[in-house]
Amino acid sequence: MNLLDETKGEISQSGHSTDDVRFVGSRDGSIGLTWGQAEKVLDIDYDDGYGSQEIAADLVVVFTDGGFLRREEYDGSEWWEYEPPFRGPETQKPFRLVKLTYSADSLEDINYPMEATEE
Repeated sequence: MNLLDETKGEISQSGHSTDDVRFVGSRDGSIGLTWGQAEKVLDIDYDDGYGSQEIAADLVVVFTDGGFLRREEYDGSEWWEYEPPFRGPETQKPFRLVKLTYSADSLEDINYPMEATEE
């Protein structure tokens, strides 16, 4: 698999173009290149099949709208995953618990339904 071709395809599939790329680099933003600089670095072939991971796990392509592509991996098989920009809802329900309880794994599970007197 050619990483540059794969990346361009995923950029397009996400509804973006290379003009929308803010930077390519590490997920924490401490390492980065412009798209023009990154094209040369990404133009490599790698084995995206099962085995061992070959591409840095923290590599991201960040878009100007706040969305980004992140690397995913399972048993050495690798691919890009699109993460849309976070847009908070207009209204939110309050919560008072964050510690998980038996068979609960989300804020929704441990806080709702709340007793009417607790709201």
